[in-house]
Amino acid sequence: MKKIKAIILLPLAVVLMFSSCTIYTKSIAGTSVQTQIHFKMEDLEYIGDVSGTATQSFLFGVLPIGGRRFHVANVGGGGLIPNDRMTNNALYDALMQREDADFVLPLSSSSVRDQMFLGNRTTLTVRAKAFRIKSK
Repeated sequence: MKKIKAIILLPLAVVLMFSSCTIYTKSIAGTSVQTQIHFKMEDLEYIGDVSGTATQSFLFGVLPIGGRRFHVANVGGGGLIPNDRMTNNALYDALMQREDADFVLPLSSSSVRDQMFLGNRTTLTVRAKAFRIKSK
């Protein structure tokens, strides 16, 4: 009876031990096209440019292969950029360069796609200007 319990519990213990993961998330406020914020340049402190690059391979053009998982970034502002693994990796790298930024403007992206047999490799670069609101 003890052998049967051990045979059942051992695979369960192994699955539980290897099923944990860590997810890294970075969020920052952004603006959509309709938003109006009345800031003067005197109210803002320019921190610097941020940029991030990610390379992702895709099988049949849709199935991601490789790349980092569980690095998520969100800039808000209406979801103008799709949330796929490659975009999340590039945005996460960019936003982690200036962790003290209050928001980024404008967000631009460029990509290079290399077509290969049964798939492709895409490199995405995102760029933005990082600002911090001055405290009085």
